[in-house]
Amino acid sequence: MNAVHWVRFAWELEKFTTVPPSLPPSYAIRRAIAEERATVTAVALSTFTLNSDWNPSFKEVRPLIEKAIHDVFHEKNDPFCLIVTHGSRIIGASGLSAENEAPNHLLTGPCLSLEYQNRGLASALLAHSLLALKEAGVTTARGVTKQGSCAAQFIYSKFGSISLAEGKK
Repeated sequence: MNAVHWVRFAWELEKFTTVPPSLPPSYAIRRAIAEERATVTAVALSTFTLNSDWNPSFKEVRPLIEKAIHDVFHEKNDPFCLIVTHGSRIIGASGLSAENEAPNHLLTGPCLSLEYQNRGLASALLAHSLLALKEAGVTTARGVTKQGSCAAQFIYSKFGSISLAEGKK
């Protein structure tokens, strides 16, 4: 099994003034509710399972995603998680941590069902996630993803982020 090489991205939220990209009319981004935990879990896990960047590392990543979702939803009526909907269907999620000193605030990263990727929705979800973190009082948001992944190259690199290689874990 190959160890995952991680890269950490950081955004200075005190200076963050980005307006999230607009969404087509049938899409929305909102806070998740506790009853949506199972759907959020399914969307997040399928994002990593079906993505060729992540599939070879899925056995290492799955426990991290499951713990992140547990932390976001555990006994909370109002989990700190944003979801993307297409009509009434949940198609994306972003589990967040509002702990100012957390090593990773984007616990799941912006996850989208495979059929909805490459439409700008992940960028919009990331922007909304960063704004939610700013509103929660986080001053520097951090996100960790696999080095060389599409997320690292095309999503996390947006909105004025700074990246630092993390190495193997």
